[in-house]
Amino acid sequence: MRRDLEELTSETLKEVQTLEIVLPEIYKDVFYTKAKLKNIKIDLDDKEEALIYALKKIQKIENQTKHSADILKDSVQKAKVAIEKKDTKNLENIQENMQKLEEKINKLQEELLTDDLTTVYNRRWLFNSFLEDEKFKEDGVLAFIDIDDFKEINDVHGHLIGDKVLKLLAQTLKRLQDCFITRYAGDEFLVLSNLKTLGQIEEKLLTILKNLKSTGLKSGDSVFTISFSYGLSSFSKGENIKDIIEKADTNMYNYKNSKA
Repeated sequence: MRRDLEELTSETLKEVQTLEIVLPEIYKDVFYTKAKLKNIKIDLDDKEEALIYALKKIQKIENQTKHSADILKDSVQKAKVAIEKKDTKNLENIQENMQKLEEKINKLQEELLTDDLTTVYNRRWLFNSFLEDEKFKEDGVLAFIDIDDFKEINDVHGHLIGDKVLKLLAQTLKRLQDCFITRYAGDEFLVLSNLKTLGQIEEKLLTILKNLKSTGLKSGDSVFTISFSYGLSSFSKGENIKDIIEKADTNMYNYKNSKA
């Protein structure tokens, strides 16, 4: 399956998995909305291939979850028997198996909360871990980042190069200390921190921007550089994420227009 289609399907799956009820119409709506945002054209063959891929991935997760639950249930039962018989050796084996199970569950959980392409956090992580009822749990600061002319990069150099640009920016942002990086949508990223000030975040972003502008990326016989625009906003505990992103988004467009 095409890389952009696989990524689109995975993102759709992760979003609909947050819902209590997932109907085919809901899945289709999210899938095509994301495709439109990413400028991905979907034909009949693509639709069928994406659906098969989605079903297989859902089945895999369901199988892994059921298998883990069965192991856990079995381990608890064995532990009860071992405790009653004071079987120390068996208890040690059970403990080892439980640790392996915990690692497996953590890996599965990490997969659900991580963006497939860039390996930074996804929106599900943001809403599950950083927010409560779409409101911030603590005070902090947020940076909204948008890659400049990303559509043109895809159009001129192709989606594979576009993917490399996304990965490069994501991995660069991950080096920021005391910050959480989330791929919000397409070429948009969020930097969140409870320990940094707006000034500290902006200083770091300007350094990253300067380094990216001086780094040439090769595409065939041509070399190009990338840049991004950003908007900053502080937030307080209890404020709604949508309001803060709207503020940061407005600041980002003001910054982008000031460069034009």
